[in-house]
Amino acid sequence: MTILELLNVYPRQDASLVQQIKQQITWLVASGQLRAGDPLPSVRQLASHLGINVNTVRSAYQKLEAEGLVETRQGRGTQVLPFDLSRFAQAQGVLRSHTIGVIIPSWSQPFYHAFLQGVEEVAEKDKTLLFICNSHDDPGNAWRDFARLSAKGVDGILVASHDITQSQPAGGKALESQRGTPYVTVDWPGCTGYSVQLDLESAGYQATHHLVTHGHQRIGLITFAVDIENITPVNSGYQRALREAGLTPDPDVIARVPSFSPTAGAEGAHRILSLEKPPTAIFAISDTLALGALQVIKEAGLRIPGDIALVGIDDIPAASLVEPRLTTVSAPSYQLGLEAMKMLRLLIEGKKPPHRQITLPTSLVIRKSCGCW
Repeated sequence: MTILELLNVYPRQDASLVQQIKQQITWLVASGQLRAGDPLPSVRQLASHLGINVNTVRSAYQKLEAEGLVETRQGRGTQVLPFDLSRFAQAQGVLRSHTIGVIIPSWSQPFYHAFLQGVEEVAEKDKTLLFICNSHDDPGNAWRDFARLSAKGVDGILVASHDITQSQPAGGKALESQRGTPYVTVDWPGCTGYSVQLDLESAGYQATHHLVTHGHQRIGLITFAVDIENITPVNSGYQRALREAGLTPDPDVIARVPSFSPTAGAEGAHRILSLEKPPTAIFAISDTLALGALQVIKEAGLRIPGDIALVGIDDIPAASLVEPRLTTVSAPSYQLGLEAMKMLRLLIEGKKPPHRQITLPTSLVIRKSCGCW
């Protein structure tokens, strides 16, 4: 589809024709449909396509140029400039929109359901509307959503399980140096800027240490396939608990899976159970993975915890509903959303939060699947 085919004007709308053109081109830039160096149609070409006066198009281009989104040069026409999010913030002015953007990596993960409830509690008190975006675990999508939300003039953005500074396209101005839309990063250790984190290393340690105290010396691990910032600490906690017990981590009992779904958990459990010498316990780094593993263990005719113990992380509602009930490490996702939204609210108000980073503790929840009952 050409740029001309993407642009339309509606004379009966309240917004002026100039404003309509400017808003549509701004959105095309924010959504990545127009990139740095791309040419805009000539003033005459666009005016003819839209059936409006050339001066109207010229005025829209001038406003875009004044906001630093495009540049017009004699003989070269009008081209899109490198993306700068701070330009959007300047263009929106100082009026509050009473809207907040929230970027999460997946709709399907129950962990984020509770997180969003915490965000909503604070937002509702301020009568703030939430725009929720699903990045599908793709950093590129997370950046696209961040840019779109900024272009729409939200007051602030929460970014869960992504480091937005590492997601932006190469060649642009570093996000840390821009005075753009306020944002808070959630559940991503090591990020710059304001953030709210979970003590993930402790979560991995607690789960594994608990299994070690039950006498298990061969403990399987179902973990994510990629060592990313909010996975590595969990794996490190697992390894620390083994080393403290004088046990050497065995790579053969570690199953790396492509997602956090129960299907992926089942895949990991199949791999571990098919070993010549399978472990006597399995630690899965999320409850959804553990639930998939639980099903496979049962289908193999094994008893939990009699033949193999099982522990997860998150303490999602389903963890206490399955049989046997799942021992897990509680990650306070609701509190995570609450604290992140409180921090963002201060930034929106132009205030400095008392802490640049908040780390919330995790705690072991003992149920039947580990063998305690």
